[in-house]
This record gives sequence, C-alpha cells and structure tokens, in this order.
Amino acid sequence: MEQNQTLIDHLDRSLRGETSTETQERIDNDPELTREYRFLRLAVDAIQDTGLYEEVGTVKEQWKIQQTAVAKPTGGIVRSITRNAAKIAAILILMAGGAAFWKYATISSGSLYNKYYTSYSLNTSRGAGDEDAMDKAYQAKDWQTVIASFNPAKRTNKTDFLTGMADLELKKYTEAIEHFEQIMAANAQAGTDYFQDEAQYYLAISWLAKDKVNEALPILEKIRADKNHLYHDKVEQMSFWDLRLVQYKESK
Repeated sequence: MEQNQTLIDHLDRSLRGETSTETQERIDNDPELTREYRFLRLAVDAIQDTGLYEEVGTVKEQWKIQQTAVAKPTGGIVRSITRNAAKIAAILILMAGGAAFWKYATISSGSLYNKYYTSYSLNTSRGAGDEDAMDKAYQAKDWQTVIASFNPAKRTNKTDFLTGMADLELKKYTEAIEHFEQIMAANAQAGTDYFQDEAQYYLAISWLAKDKVNEALPILEKIRADKNHLYHDKVEQMSFWDLRLVQYKESK
C-alpha cells in the first residue's frame, strides 16, 4: 500500500508541475512500478477527457476513509485499495459504451499519427537567399528535390528541418527523426533555438508514425508543459488519454 501511495503522491505532484527525481528514477528502473504508474496516468487522463472531476473527487474521499478504516490482518497481505479502485475506475471508463471499446480495439500509435499530423507551411521570411531553391521545391511539394538539395557539408537547422519534413511526407520516418534530432543537438551545442520548437513537435509526430509512443509521449508532455512553446496550443488539444491508452496497450 505504501508503494502505491508513493506513486499516487508522485502523480499528484507532477500534475502540479512539481517533480521528484528520486521517485521518477525508481519508477523508470522498475518494470512493475512503470506499469502501475502508466495505469494511474491512463486513469487520470481518462477522467480529464470525460470531465468526471466531481465524481472522482467524491470517490477519492471515500477511498481515503476506507484506507483509514482498514486494519492489517495478522500474517495477511494488505491489498492496495487505491490501486484496485483506480484500475476498476479506469476499466469502467474505458469499457463504458461501444465507442470506448471500439477505440481500445482500434487505436494505435499509427492511428494517432494520422489524426494529428499536419503538413508544415514554410514561412519564407525564415532563411537565407542561398536556400531559395530548397524553399521553392518545398513550397511546390517536390519532396524528392528537397531531399536531393540537402548538402550535409553546408547543413543548417533550416535545411535539416525542410529535409526532415520532406522525409516525413514520403514516410521515411527514420531519416526524418535523424534530421530533427540533429537540429536539437545543434541548438544544444550552440545555445540557440532556431527551428527548435518545430523540430521537437515533428520529432514526436515521427515517433508516433514509427509506432513508438514511448518515445513520443515525453516530448509531447514537455511541449504541453511549456506555454511559450510554438506548438503548445496544438498539443494541448491532443487527447493524452488516447496517447496513454496506446502506451498501455502496446506495453502489455
């Protein structure tokens, strides 16, 4: 019970924007804790998506009363009321109605990619004149020419980004990821943020395309937590219940 309460406390703190590095490391290094924590996050996001705040608040108070009243049997095993109740609540939410059942049966990282992917519209005010040929090819949606125009010896964050987007349009997800990660690495080394927000967002989208929700989710969580991020509002509109449902489903 103490272990599960620790997970719940950690989740409560994370929802308030507070973090405990020590607890998070314990979760990351223990497969069982990881599964339990993901289930709790899944339940919370399901509650947020369905708007059951008042009902869940009442249930939470009832759980606290039950936990206080339960005495540990001599030589027995104390079962976690909180954990079981959370699982029951999440399962009821997931299974309530045919639509929810259908969602669980059909949802995947790939389906979320198809739902959330939108093409990038190039702002021609960003970039240098010697990159105009790539700009024109990109605006013409000539993805092969964009890729062919990329010169590793003269790479910039912009050329990496446009080439990564061209790869993404052609479903070359591994290549796209390499370009987006290169931008983030270059910015980290130089202390700059040129095309940083764009690279972060489309990196997460690329991971969804590769059916790697575990790679995409931390990036999307980081974007959602940063109100100044260029893609914050876009990510804020995403269903994190769907994302965690896929994470739970694909980790089973």
